[in-house]
Amino acid sequence: MSMDVLNQQKIDELAAEIGRDNVPVLLEIFLGEMDSYIVHLSQNHRAEQLVYLKEISHALKSSAASFGADRLCALATSIDKKAKADELGEECEEIAVMLDLLRVTRDAYCLWT
Repeated sequence: MSMDVLNQQKIDELAAEIGRDNVPVLLEIFLGEMDSYIVHLSQNHRAEQLVYLKEISHALKSSAASFGADRLCALATSIDKKAKADELGEECEEIAVMLDLLRVTRDAYCLWT
């Protein structure tokens, strides 16, 4: 994927929409959600991970898009589409990919703040 982990233009657009002072508050919530997703996705057993992956992918489509997390949004959209088509199997490699990208994205935003 050639998209950025952190799309500054989208963050600037969000700041213009909601006010620059509100961005850190919402970003803190977004980072907290990513931390929670990482913990729960890491600790569950495979079948539970798959169910959880489907849930967070659906939620991440919009939140990642809002915060300019383009790669995370694209992955979440792809996984959500596969989940709806029942194309995610027991040995779902997307779990590891999602965990890695959640960590990379969280780290990028933590450095940005």
